[in-house]
Amino acid sequence: MHSTLNKAGLVCAILGLFTFLPVQAQDIQKCTQEDGSVMYQQTPCPAGTSSKTMAMASGEPDRLTLSANSYHQYSTTLTINGITVTGQIDTGATFVTLSMETATRMHISPTDLQRKNLMTANGVIGTANKMISVLKVGKFELYNVEVAITPNSPTLIGMSALSQMKFANENGNLVLSKR
Repeated sequence: MHSTLNKAGLVCAILGLFTFLPVQAQDIQKCTQEDGSVMYQQTPCPAGTSSKTMAMASGEPDRLTLSANSYHQYSTTLTINGITVTGQIDTGATFVTLSMETATRMHISPTDLQRKNLMTANGVIGTANKMISVLKVGKFELYNVEVAITPNSPTLIGMSALSQMKFANENGNLVLSKR
């Protein structure tokens, strides 16, 4: 019994050391708290949370490797007007899609919105579209990206952004790079 405690203590000490190792500036950590709430951030997760690296910056500045979640979906950060949210990569989505609430938080002005109807898996929906001059997907700055704003939409990173990028599947990971 005593040796089991020592092994457990050693494992905890080793895991504790990893808490203090620096995370690369472009890595994205998924931090799950005991109550089940999830945060995504570019700094190490706080003590008492479980951590998983969701996106890894390689030594190459033009690549970003994304790990799939348990539903085989890939997520990374989306930054507009200095506000960063987590978005799901969706190659079936025509546009980057934001909810009205997220667009408001990102200070997207309601001026010059173009009304459109989009066909989705759930039928036709009305959107208000806007051209965003600069947005950031992960660590990549993209220019002149059309964004669709809809009520209650999840944040999706669609082809209006992804068309400016190359993406490939490598060993079950999604690797993004700039064209």
